[in-house]
Amino acid sequence: MRLRWINPEKQRYYSVQLVADLFGDWTLVTCWGGLHSRLGGLRVNGVGSYEAGLEQIAQIAKRRPQRGYAAVDAADGDLVS
Repeated sequence: MRLRWINPEKQRYYSVQLVADLFGDWTLVTCWGGLHSRLGGLRVNGVGSYEAGLEQIAQIAKRRPQRGYAAVDAADGDLVS
């Protein structure tokens, strides 16, 4: 599962992805940075289960719009209304 948000006013992005690693454990990968810049960050956190990862993603998805970010459709890069 992957979600992405863009803050058009500040030209920033935020992305979160829930992936299984080679050992079958679930990992939450978050990335952020400037849209037209190489500056940014990456954080990799292990989560206890797939459901725990989904809960963390739901918390992140709740905070992003509060900070001016709009969801982006991962398939074509368009803002989601």
